[in-house]
Amino acid sequence: MPRAGNDMMLPSAQAKSGRMLRFSTLDVPEQDRFHYWTRDSLCACDWDAQDGESFDADAIGSNFGPFILSRRILRNPGMASYVMIRDERRIRMDEHDFFRFTVPLEGEVLFRTAVPASIQKAGELNVLDAAQVNESKVSARDTVSLVVPRDILPGSTAALHGHILAGGLGHLLRDHILSLFQHLPRLGDGEVASVAQATRQLLAAAVAPTPDAIRHARKPIRGAFTERVRRYVDAHLLDPDLTPDRICRDAGVSRAKLYQLFDDQGGIMAHIRRRRLRRAYHALAASGGPRPPIAGIAASHGFASEKHFYRLFKAEFGHTPGETPERAVAGHALRPGVVGSASAGSHVQSGWTLPFGSLSH
Repeated sequence: MPRAGNDMMLPSAQAKSGRMLRFSTLDVPEQDRFHYWTRDSLCACDWDAQDGESFDADAIGSNFGPFILSRRILRNPGMASYVMIRDERRIRMDEHDFFRFTVPLEGEVLFRTAVPASIQKAGELNVLDAAQVNESKVSARDTVSLVVPRDILPGSTAALHGHILAGGLGHLLRDHILSLFQHLPRLGDGEVASVAQATRQLLAAAVAPTPDAIRHARKPIRGAFTERVRRYVDAHLLDPDLTPDRICRDAGVSRAKLYQLFDDQGGIMAHIRRRRLRRAYHALAASGGPRPPIAGIAASHGFASEKHFYRLFKAEFGHTPGETPERAVAGHALRPGVVGSASAGSHVQSGWTLPFGSLSH
């Protein structure tokens, strides 16, 4: 997943579903940054700052359907941990009523109220219930969260408070949440509604894996498996030994399942070839220095024959590799989806708040 940029701003206007808003403590005076970061948290927060330490942090998030998706990044590598406490008095006062599913991408979280105390490590998916007591020490520097209203999930979900969702469905839900953050800004309104429904089904199957829940979640489970393989492929795209056997072993899917997942795309090797062509396109379009010869680009992206690369490239993009730099300069380069921002100065009106993705009243 790509790192968030440095241009984050305080959220202000209502967010269109699927549209990302940004928040940064860098937009407020240094002495107020921790207060701004934690003012919309469901917990009381305390930070034992070192002398001269500044709480520099960014968040980006969006609502889609009934859900809130957000990501939080602490900028200072050596920043001290902070404590979050949600006690019974605070629960009675604010009446927040949702679950938060959280994945640290870097660092860890210590749950002190667990018996015994437990540590959530990077890559693990944790469930927190806003209606239950919690005390945590946060050392995670990069975290993605999904906030889910209570009435969407089975009543038994409350028993998972403070627990790690392990096992196959837990891992698929984690992959789905990370994929949501990556792809949500690119989705149209109709697609957002479909993704919200798929998210409901996968959540229900992960927290209460009954036969009916798994049957209803069959499509999102397939999508989560597919996304897991895609992420693995992109991470190892230029490895010369990127074969179906290796993907099956490392991504945890059977050969039959792998072929089934990519059957409508011409197979897994066709998918890898298209991803390599796209990576080669960006290498050819890049400016700022002399480009290597096309034969070198072809070889470094897994194509043994320059002639074969030329033919596949033209079929995929409609022009030759040599024409790519000129077309990129003319504005025809492949572009990622656009992430929105909002201007500073006023309150979010969309029913949720950054950076923690809390439901507001």
